[in-house]
Amino acid sequence: MSACANPALVQPADLTVEAVRARMARYAPAISELQRRYPTRRAVLLQVLHLAQQELGWVPRVAIEWAAEVSACSPVHAFSVVEFYTMYRQVPKGRFLIQICQTMCCHLQGAEDLIAHVEKKLGIHAGGTTADHLFSLVRVECLALCGSGPGVMIDDQAIGPVPHALGTGTLREGHFDVADFHPTPAVLDAWIDFLKTQPAAQDRHHEHDAIGDIVLDTKGHPQGVGATAQLLPADYFPACPALKVAAKAADGTVTVTWANDPSYTAKAVVERSDDGGASWRQIAEVGPKEQKATDKLEAGAAAKYRVVVHEKARIANPSAVVEVKS
Repeated sequence: MSACANPALVQPADLTVEAVRARMARYAPAISELQRRYPTRRAVLLQVLHLAQQELGWVPRVAIEWAAEVSACSPVHAFSVVEFYTMYRQVPKGRFLIQICQTMCCHLQGAEDLIAHVEKKLGIHAGGTTADHLFSLVRVECLALCGSGPGVMIDDQAIGPVPHALGTGTLREGHFDVADFHPTPAVLDAWIDFLKTQPAAQDRHHEHDAIGDIVLDTKGHPQGVGATAQLLPADYFPACPALKVAAKAADGTVTVTWANDPSYTAKAVVERSDDGGASWRQIAEVGPKEQKATDKLEAGAAAKYRVVVHEKARIANPSAVVEVKS
């Protein structure tokens, strides 16, 4: 069984920083947009590395040097980022990338046995690529397929149900029986055997961006060059931390209750409206640990109640409004 490739031993001898710079020139508008969004150039490093991988199919050392140049950081810093994040590929991948989740949920559903099976089937260890450069196998952390684990993806397609039509079409054109969505050794064997029969790949790597391309001409970071976005004012307070507001009337007394967001440490003001919400007046003010206030309501009367949270100069948006009749 072949071992995983050592990145230091697979660097392309004919690829220079100058060549990478020329090849990445077409991404100049996207890179310019990224640099405009952030107050420092270093902040674009992660996305610039992804652009390099999108173009080259992996991230060779010269591409890391180029990314460092674009991001105004040292090559050592850029390399440490590539070493830390497993989604950057430091060695060329095969035509088909098989990803198997090893996180706890999938581990409990047999991920290790499945990985061992595929390793034996392909004759490689996880992290390696077959000698014919057709398959690469990697361990990953969470593919958001916990309910149908062990989570498996081939390129960008989740694998699970038994395919009925592996003999025709492509990886994206199979038809599935969703009755049993959990990948098994037999399912992956069928996929691998099917993919081996596919026509030779074009002379380019697999390109796909699941979240879409970089959007140009955004407002940008408030401190970025040419940005039009504005900093939030000091008194800005988004959603109300007072949740599940309820009100009940009994014997002329209204009890208003709510549940505080755990991070909430400010006072709450309970307000009442007697004109259907056109105007409001304060009836109580309580601390963060109190989640209840009372009010008097005449027999036959109706009123609406809401909770507004205050924290220094910031005032939250009002809570949901509840109505009660005595």
